[in-house]
Amino acid sequence: MKNVLIVATTSYAGMGPYVTEIINSFYMSDNIHYFFRDYEDNFFKKNIKQELQAKSTFYKLSNSKWNKMQALISNTYPFYNDIIALCKVKNISLVHFINNPGPKCLVKTLEKKGVKCISTVHDLHPHEARKSWYKMVRWGIINKRLRKDLDYGTNLITNSKGQYEELKNTYPNKNIFFHSFPSLVTKTIIEGNDIPKELLNNNIPYILFFGRIEEYKGIRLLYNAFTQTPDLCDKYKLVIAGKGEIPFIKSGIDKNVITINRYIKDTEIKYMYEKARCVVYPYISATQSGVLSLAFYFKVPTLTSDIPFFKGIIGELNDKRMLFQNGNIADLAQKLITILNDDCTDMINKEEKYYKEYYDGAAIRKELLAIYDSI
Repeated sequence: MKNVLIVATTSYAGMGPYVTEIINSFYMSDNIHYFFRDYEDNFFKKNIKQELQAKSTFYKLSNSKWNKMQALISNTYPFYNDIIALCKVKNISLVHFINNPGPKCLVKTLEKKGVKCISTVHDLHPHEARKSWYKMVRWGIINKRLRKDLDYGTNLITNSKGQYEELKNTYPNKNIFFHSFPSLVTKTIIEGNDIPKELLNNNIPYILFFGRIEEYKGIRLLYNAFTQTPDLCDKYKLVIAGKGEIPFIKSGIDKNVITINRYIKDTEIKYMYEKARCVVYPYISATQSGVLSLAFYFKVPTLTSDIPFFKGIIGELNDKRMLFQNGNIADLAQKLITILNDDCTDMINKEEKYYKEYYDGAAIRKELLAIYDSI
């Protein structure tokens, strides 16, 4: 097999577990090397399995405002030259950009040196966003650049069957590939025993949303459904766990809404899921996501919006209670009441079976090795 270099440039917002779960499925004997851009928390250094660290390069570059501004202005990062040098030293013939489409300037340089490139496409279309004006400006610039990178690339991978079909239709002359989405359940999560301080004294059953707070995830919808429905807000608590801007929540007024608006440690995730009565993913849009792997692994009754990505997975479980009409507050509230009052043993059994069949690292390794060989 050709020598491959997998490049991971961010561990931000779920990308860390996504990358590590894929890379940790490989063997030392595979002809693959790894390049990681690590932030202050050294996420990749801590989570890549020990046997692969000898084949890994960890480049430390903080996620500071200064570094973000430099990248925004220059549209480049200092580690690009390190990637080029590593390709020469290790005789790399294929580079896989696993977080985003490979930067056009870097890909062009590598191609001139005879190195082919392939990129994982996570979001073909930008998500809905509501941020401060200066963050929206930066967000807009980044998305325009990502689109140019995507348009330039020749080989693309997706983990969404719907996006796979759209990519083939949009780019009929490109090579489009699919492999399964990895589980986000890491060893650290499985072994974690920390209790979030915000839940220490809670003795009321709760509904959980977990994930970074973003407009496209529909948290506002969930909040409104919960607070406007007495059968929910009088009997349960709503726990919204994740960092981000949530101005629509009336801090100190909604007594049965608990916000854990901070970075959630991996060691706290197990407790949050195991103690939840159900978990809700009210996304307005999502191309692909690994959040279902957490709910399924911890055997928590699950409710999601019926956007295509979730519907494609939930449809295989054949349980109508698990989907609500996207954007419909009344349907969301009613489905929540149903799940909270039903015996969900059969739902949990289906989730467990799905997890064992589809969130399999060995299968993903096999799929990726086949893709690398075909290029």
